[in-house]
Amino acid sequence: MWIYFYAAHLLGDFAVFPDAVAEKSMDRKGGALLRHAFVHLLFMFAAGLFIFFTDPHSSLRLLGALGTAAILIAIAHFAVDAATLRLGGKLQRPGSRALLFLLDQAAHLFLILFLLRLLTGGAAVSGGLEGLFSGNLSVSEKAAATLCIFIWATSGAGTLLAILLKNIAPDDQLEEGVFRISDERTEIKTKYAISGREETEITTVKTEHYFRDSPEKTGKTIGMLERSLIVLLLMIRLPEGLAFLAAIKTLTRFKQFDQKQFAEYYLIGTLSSAMIGILLGVAAASLW
Repeated sequence: MWIYFYAAHLLGDFAVFPDAVAEKSMDRKGGALLRHAFVHLLFMFAAGLFIFFTDPHSSLRLLGALGTAAILIAIAHFAVDAATLRLGGKLQRPGSRALLFLLDQAAHLFLILFLLRLLTGGAAVSGGLEGLFSGNLSVSEKAAATLCIFIWATSGAGTLLAILLKNIAPDDQLEEGVFRISDERTEIKTKYAISGREETEITTVKTEHYFRDSPEKTGKTIGMLERSLIVLLLMIRLPEGLAFLAAIKTLTRFKQFDQKQFAEYYLIGTLSSAMIGILLGVAAASLW
């Protein structure tokens, strides 16, 4: 049952407030944090009601326990986010901020499991994390777990990579969205004067092509689609499609590989994104 609450948490964090989670831009007065926690409360109530109406063994006592858990999870979520926001202001290194992001998400998962176990006597968290791959899940539980994986493959991984790659992003010339490709060649022309004397003319021709990059969020969207397709291909047992996917992505940026900084940024980002997608894809395939 806990997987429904975790899916509700991920929807609240990444589907409703993706930018706030990525940038921790919520105000320090707590107003935005309270709104964020309230949205999570609604999602948690929805998860509890879904369990009540779909579980044949549910009862009013279980509904009350799930409702209490939803309230406490929302309160705990507010406390964890407030602590993360305070710590985030003191950290500057991308590695430290990425670790804080992962610890923040791990704390939310731990609190969901702990509070559900405490209030339902363990009924809602039987099997724990290991139970996901035991083969004993219902179809709806597998669907909820798959939803969690796809949320992590899209918004979750996108947020993590944005934090990690912040300091190795291309320089100002590239960040402004203007790219330049230079080409230089030498032309030799031979002609004859009226007197019949041969004359040789050597000309150096330099050509510069300027073009604008796509909007900033386009790259993030491409990464989300890439990881989603990787997960899907591994779920349907078609890993051969990964090579085709990598080739298509590379072709779209081929001309920009002349810029060393962009090429390194692209390679690190692509390999990191693919690694996350493959790990999540293997996990998704194990569910079914």
